[in-house]
Amino acid sequence: MKIRRLPFTLIEILVCLVLLSMMGSLLIYKGGKLLKERRFSSSCEKISSEIALTKNLALTYQIDIDLVLEQKKGKIYLTRKTDFPPQSIRGLFQVETTFPEVVFGKEDGKKEIVFFGNGWIEGEEKVTLCMASHLKKQYSMQIKHSFRKAI
Repeated sequence: MKIRRLPFTLIEILVCLVLLSMMGSLLIYKGGKLLKERRFSSSCEKISSEIALTKNLALTYQIDIDLVLEQKKGKIYLTRKTDFPPQSIRGLFQVETTFPEVVFGKEDGKKEIVFFGNGWIEGEEKVTLCMASHLKKQYSMQIKHSFRKAI
């Protein structure tokens, strides 16, 4: 009877498994860090678009809108307030949006921006956001003043 030789020895297989597990753990570590950074940049872009939306709503409907960015317990909450919201956009004023990946850098901070119906802006001119897990990564937004000339 002929004895068949296996193509690989047990030691070769174990060495390959160790190398694959080391590469997998390195990939998980780097992938997790990359995922956190992508969430942070996505949240910053969303905050920026919410600010632009609020500015456009104030100009379109000729109403004054308060935009409040409030930091509580390591999260930023975004809310809009106005005295008389039009019926068609009332849903935008009843929602409080949360951004858990983003902080201002100091605890219990509050930034308030008022968008007037004539195009003027009052409050923060520059908002600097930091990554919640570590404060090394920052994102700055410049909020531009604008106004429309009376016709």
